[in-house]
Amino acid sequence: MKRLAATVANLLLIACGSGGSSGPPPAGPTVTESRTFSGTTRANTPTSCGGDSHDFVAAEGAVAVTLVQSTGGVSMSVQICAGGIDNNACTINQGPIAVGQTRTGTRQGVAQQNLKLLPANCGGNGPVPAGPVDYTATVTFQR
Repeated sequence: MKRLAATVANLLLIACGSGGSSGPPPAGPTVTESRTFSGTTRANTPTSCGGDSHDFVAAEGAVAVTLVQSTGGVSMSVQICAGGIDNNACTINQGPIAVGQTRTGTRQGVAQQNLKLLPANCGGNGPVPAGPVDYTATVTFQR
């Protein structure tokens, strides 16, 4: 009889919501998303460059960028930083990437991320390209 009373009491507590956890509901499944970005970049001088940048929002986890194509198939320099702030603690710190190559990192900082592709010489790493470089890159991330 005591066991029956304890079972009924437990069922009443659960039915009233007193027996469950009080934390938030579990998060939904993580979804992998791929986005393709196209843009143009140029070297202004051997140590100065500029061009398009691309924002996206990523959840914690892996981030990968693949350089799909560039004008003349030239290698480039890639960087992904939280909020577009280059503090050398980026998701992918500035470094070389060749057409067909993928660079990966773990999302750093806030969810707002910023992709920049620059001429390979940005920062003095080579000769200034003759003109602007058009590119297409795919970024894969968790959201």
